[in-house]
Amino acid sequence: MGVYLLLGDDEERKRRGIERLRKGRDAVIFEADSRSPEEVVSACNSAPLFGEGSLVVVRGIDAWNARQKELITRYLENPAQGTDLVLIGEKLGARERLRAAVERAGEVHELKQPTGRALARWAARRAKELGTELPEDVAAELARRCSEDKLRVISEIEKLSLYREGERISREDLDALCPPDVQSNIFAFVDALAEGRRRPALEALARLFATGEPPLRVVYMMRRQFRLVGRALDLVQEGAAPRELAGQLGVPPFVARKLAEQARNLNPADIERALSVLLALESGLKGRSDLEARLQVELATIELCRERAS
Repeated sequence: MGVYLLLGDDEERKRRGIERLRKGRDAVIFEADSRSPEEVVSACNSAPLFGEGSLVVVRGIDAWNARQKELITRYLENPAQGTDLVLIGEKLGARERLRAAVERAGEVHELKQPTGRALARWAARRAKELGTELPEDVAAELARRCSEDKLRVISEIEKLSLYREGERISREDLDALCPPDVQSNIFAFVDALAEGRRRPALEALARLFATGEPPLRVVYMMRRQFRLVGRALDLVQEGAAPRELAGQLGVPPFVARKLAEQARNLNPADIERALSVLLALESGLKGRSDLEARLQVELATIELCRERAS
């Protein structure tokens, strides 16, 4: 029995870690943003019904303040012998007392999700474990379509493996079973706008419409993306480290990484122009224009590319 601190953004490895510790036991799971450390300590000290030892899991410990973390730190001075305690979060500073207490009493694991080519290689290996061949270039495209969300990549690989039944997975299989998600299309759209590439921007826009999203909702997502890119740009210019962006922007780490990339390709004037065009477009979609809604969005996209290209 022991205590484990799982940090980082690789949710899949965190899940596997919990499953390895479960050993047939039911886990008592707490969400730190809605449960108190006193409740956690009480659960740790409660004797299990059948003597096999308790498994207590606390997710999102980043939500606790210093006083709340201190209660867990004090518990770790004399932890219950029959309990496994798993603390899960994004980050915990090297100088924080709780981290030091876990290092003395148990194990700290930094679990960072692979991205880019590393994620593609991981996906290819995962497919091989399932008895299917996934070429690395196809794996990279799959990761892109899933916005580099590892958990979704896993789900899609399992679906593709069942579909191909041990045969090689192709791009055609992706087209048939794994359309890009909305987030991925939004990223592709903003990438194209940032580079002034009209055709790719219109193609990304068409894919957004193909998901069934209404034009006004598409414009809302565009505006939200540009606002996030603007905030990411401000934070980067203020000296924020990449790993800090997710928490400050309130988005998953893989989204924060992409926002930081897009921020490097845009300046404040670009973002201000884009938001101005999109605000006017939103007004038009709400009744101030007689043009068909989709055409309004396409014309605004062309305008954004022209302004950016100049």
